[in-house]
Amino acid sequence: MNYIKQLTYFFNKATADTGLTPTHSSLFMALFQLWNQARFTKSIQIVRDEAMRLSKINSKATYHKAMAYLHKNGYIDYQPSYNPFKGSAISFFPDRIVTTDTRNEPVQNLSTRTINEPYNKQYSNHIINHNMITQSRDKKNERDEKKSSQVVTVLSKSNKEKDSSQKEKGVPPQRLQVEEFFISQKSTLIEANRFINHYTANGWLVGGKSPMKDWKASAKNWISNSINFNHHANNTKSNRSQQLSTTTNKNYFEPL
Repeated sequence: MNYIKQLTYFFNKATADTGLTPTHSSLFMALFQLWNQARFTKSIQIVRDEAMRLSKINSKATYHKAMAYLHKNGYIDYQPSYNPFKGSAISFFPDRIVTTDTRNEPVQNLSTRTINEPYNKQYSNHIINHNMITQSRDKKNERDEKKSSQVVTVLSKSNKEKDSSQKEKGVPPQRLQVEEFFISQKSTLIEANRFINHYTANGWLVGGKSPMKDWKASAKNWISNSINFNHHANNTKSNRSQQLSTTTNKNYFEPL
């Protein structure tokens, strides 16, 4: 008997069993040890006190519940004995035909399982479902990445179109162009430099928000505003210093 394969079958089955608790595992390992001591016969007879001692289960109710669970879920075939002089019968993995061939390896029921089929169909289905979920999540991530790349492409394309439209309209203009335009509008080079410095600092945005579309129109507004500002400054100039001015020559050495 290849007991390693029997343990492997148990752990594969237990991995897929969400209801299996440490108490169930402890009881099964205790029964497996008794089976080992019996040289892996087809079935064994056990005594409750000995099984409880090996599994470290102190409650009879817990023991019987765990035994019923193992029986119900196909880990063992439990045939209780009500004779105090005769132990209960236990056989392992009733859904498998456990015998030995010439190589001392377990032979499976070929009518229900092929040679290359995994020991635990339920565990195999769990792996298949996990792979399907992983593939679905990967496809979703791939779709999201594709959508985000499309959005980035659209935004970059829009920005390029804005930049190209600004370049077509000469924004930002050359300094010489601005100076010549201000001179043609009967303004000064000082105002031209102020215009260039102002809009270069804010990225050639009108009102600090919208990209400039026509720099000549903005320059005309700049010139008009500068004329109004200078005119207002001249009209509001204080006359206080002029009151001290006089055109009369006076001899301060003459007595009053």
